Amino acid sequence: MRRLMPAFAILVLPGLALAAPQCPATAGTPAEPTAMPVQQKGRQPQPRPILPDEITGSPALTRIASHGAVLFDIGRPEDQHGLRAVYARNGDHFRVFYITPDGAAEIGGVMWDASGHNLTRDEVAPIRGTIPTVVLNDRNGPSNGATGTSGPAVNPVRRLSAASYGLYGGKEAPRVYMVVDPLCPYSTRALQTLQPYVDAGMLQLAIVPISINDYENHAASTPAAIAMLSVPSDAMVPLWRHIMAQGHAPADVTISDNAQATLKLNLDAAHAIGVRGTPTIVWSDRNGTPHQEAGLPDDVDRFVAGLPV
Repeated sequence: MRRLMPAFAILVLPGLALAAPQCPATAGTPAEPTAMPVQQKGRQPQPRPILPDEITGSPALTRIASHGAVLFDIGRPEDQHGLRAVYARNGDHFRVFYITPDGAAEIGGVMWDASGHNLTRDEVAPIRGTIPTVVLNDRNGPSNGATGTSGPAVNPVRRLSAASYGLYGGKEAPRVYMVVDPLCPYSTRALQTLQPYVDAGMLQLAIVPISINDYENHAASTPAAIAMLSVPSDAMVPLWRHIMAQGHAPADVTISDNAQATLKLNLDAAHAIGVRGTPTIVWSDRNGTPHQEAGLPDDVDRFVAGLPV
């Protein structure tokens, strides 16, 4: 059994409803302008461009293409309860839609199976530039074998340990770095998801504020991040909750003289490890191997169980 959750997608096309596991960064390495295939994995087919006559024959596809998106078929209808999985790309942004059999309606979102596995991520994985990854090949530590961004290899745990962050949770618990935009809804949802594990002493969060969502909230993210970086480490998450409730930085926070420069350093750290959106989590497993993931893992219980004890 599969569940389609319209509240989520991978990134967002301009002019369409927001639905993403991450708020996408607007700066840094741009995504590929077209759907470029990579080596096929498992049973997933390569994306197929949808021809103009197919688009005009479907009201749903016509609506999606009217925003300037280029459309590709991904996945197989027989694997999606008869729905047609369509990858729509417009510049650096993309979104996945599921089209009804009559071609008249579309659902933007992510499909999950009964075990909680993200099927949409599997469908878009054959498209280069879609799933953010990072190369880890540290001379002083093991590599996780991932492939991804160009440029020198960076140990993300070591890089973020030198950033400015707020600590939340017991000091004896294994630390997980989480790069957030204070006003990114997916960052706040990630905090809510991990809250029970923090409360149980199973992990400690190191919250690294950056600002990438100003284009969505009338430039409210930057002052919110600066406010968070103006308070002591243990006060950062309580202030973040206040910011979540208000939707902007509170007026009664005294901004430190170096907060803006600190935000710039955090942004530099995020760029160095290839962050493409928030939240991004970074951690070391029980073997000391560093890992980085865009958004939260599909199986949070398994992720937490693999942290050092």
